[in-house]
Amino acid sequence: MTVRPKLFRDPVHDIISFDLATPSEATVYALLNTPEVQRLRRIRQLGMTFLVYHGAEHSRFCHSMGVTHLALKYYDRLFAGRHADEFDRTTVAAAALLHDIGHGPFSHVMERITGVHHENTTLEIIDDPGSQSHQILAAVDTTLPNRVGRLLQKQGLGQETILSDIVSSQLDADRLDYILRDAAATGVRIGTYDLARIIGMAELRDERITVHQRALEAVEGYLIARFHMYKQVYLHRAGRAAERMLDAVFRRVRHLLQAGYSFSWSLDHPGIHSLVSGHKLAWKDFILLDDADIWYALKQWAGEKDPILAELCSGLLLRRLYKSVEIDLADPRGTDGIIRDAREIARNLGFDPDFQLLVDHSTDTPYRPYQPGSKSSPIHMLDNRSRVVPIEKNSAFCRFLGEIVHESIRLVVPDSLRSAIRHLAAPEAIPLLL
Repeated sequence: MTVRPKLFRDPVHDIISFDLATPSEATVYALLNTPEVQRLRRIRQLGMTFLVYHGAEHSRFCHSMGVTHLALKYYDRLFAGRHADEFDRTTVAAAALLHDIGHGPFSHVMERITGVHHENTTLEIIDDPGSQSHQILAAVDTTLPNRVGRLLQKQGLGQETILSDIVSSQLDADRLDYILRDAAATGVRIGTYDLARIIGMAELRDERITVHQRALEAVEGYLIARFHMYKQVYLHRAGRAAERMLDAVFRRVRHLLQAGYSFSWSLDHPGIHSLVSGHKLAWKDFILLDDADIWYALKQWAGEKDPILAELCSGLLLRRLYKSVEIDLADPRGTDGIIRDAREIARNLGFDPDFQLLVDHSTDTPYRPYQPGSKSSPIHMLDNRSRVVPIEKNSAFCRFLGEIVHESIRLVVPDSLRSAIRHLAAPEAIPLLL
């Protein structure tokens, strides 16, 4: 009896298909239905970015589906005409689908609040025999949970490095999906690139993933798309301001608890209570949290008598965001001196600089070229003489990207404080304040 494949409509990749007669894809489909993966439907992919780009409502689940789809295509392309191992294919597909299950509400924002990287929570879930994800993997092979974890950690891989690079590298299925998906959701057209050309020209050489020289322009286009997505979307000043405000909310609640403040809301939500009290949540409790729980807490705290907490919460609920003042990194006083001056101004005007003068520091390097001893591997290219070389050797543009370090330090403050500290802004940033 023929088993029909499971088909999913996807806004980026059109049809995502899982053939249940294939062990690797049957495993993926089983993992899809676990609580750990289904929860990702309730986690926004881009955190607070929807307050800037109203279309950015897509979830981590959508992204994880896309990464799995691309990881399977990548694997099949790389091992076409070779001895493809179904266990390897299963490992890659499972790692791709599960790579984000440790994300908290609003994705990366929660990492700052908890101090725990989502990768660590992901590994906890995969390693724990109590998780359904672990049980499904172990039913395939008892070594599979550990193998998937090693791929995600990029540790002790040996010959499995190729498999790990499909899921996590400078040209991996993760980035290939999120750049296109986030660009489509936000409407940022410059975030598109020629995905089919990149995967179609990928091959294995010298036990490395390479892309043929004929796809150079496609890879450059991908790096350009990534560069502009960071500038226009991921590091957007308003989106970052909202994230700093959410972080300040939890710090403020923690501060008030320690000061003996009596909350109108009883904080009876165990997950929220652990977050604000600073207690580490077991993964079983952590994955019960999603974006809706945080919104519920914000609605409760917006009615508190503490004016700072109420302002922060209502600001997020009603999109009355703090404003950004970009610091001049060339200022002779230095960043610390400028922040110190700004805090003094805020304090003298009656603001609490710990919660109403927030510092947002962001950095990004569009491409990391080859460096001896570096953990980051370059993008490898197969040149016209069949030599494997770092892409920057044949691309002046990639060399240029490798020299760029985008760094920004912004003061995120209530609108009523902005005019008092605007003289601290970088000269080119002043028009943004008008």
